[in-house]
Amino acid sequence: MPSLQIRDLPEPLHQLLMQRARAHKRSLSQQALVDLETVVGGDPRARRQQVLRRIQERWQGSAAVHWEVPPEELIRADRER
Repeated sequence: MPSLQIRDLPEPLHQLLMQRARAHKRSLSQQALVDLETVVGGDPRARRQQVLRRIQERWQGSAAVHWEVPPEELIRADRER
């Protein structure tokens, strides 16, 4: 995955980014990425669809999961505890 290094970041901007990261319980890097995505754009729906396509491609050709006990029975048993 590509990376980006920002040099000579003004201190007030750094402090603002740090405050936003703390407020959202994110790392500085995560917050910068979220803010860049917001400003630069990028359709969230398109990104979601792309991720779903990658998941589907990864699982294609894989054998189906067969449970010894059907999930419904596990849920029912858990509720009855």
